[in-house]
Amino acid sequence: MNKSIEIVAHLFLWILFTLLVLVFSKLYFQVKPDVPAAMHLPKIVFLELAMGLIFFYTTFFGIPLARKRTSSLAIITVILLFLLVVFAYPAISHGTLQVLSSVIPHLMIILIAVVFRNLSDTLSLYV
Repeated sequence: MNKSIEIVAHLFLWILFTLLVLVFSKLYFQVKPDVPAAMHLPKIVFLELAMGLIFFYTTFFGIPLARKRTSSLAIITVILLFLLVVFAYPAISHGTLQVLSSVIPHLMIILIAVVFRNLSDTLSLYV
């Protein structure tokens, strides 16, 4: 894929992701205004963006390494599972629904990274 197109695609993805986090967080805080985190919306959006970037780019840059060696795939899988546990751990005290609401978006980010990497690699073959 052309590098400038790839950069624009990455920027578009993260702008869209940030807007979705902002919209969904605002909707959640309207439904549950008594949640203490409601007063910290900018921090929440920043942390979600940071976590999304970590998951996405760990996967995105890890895929070429995993294709070269099976041990790299195992290492990347362990890193991603560790990150999921670390980011989901604070939600454990709030219940299963909160844990799932923390894990599922990050799994979706990992899936998007896999799709984006494969698309990027496939399109680069034709250029």
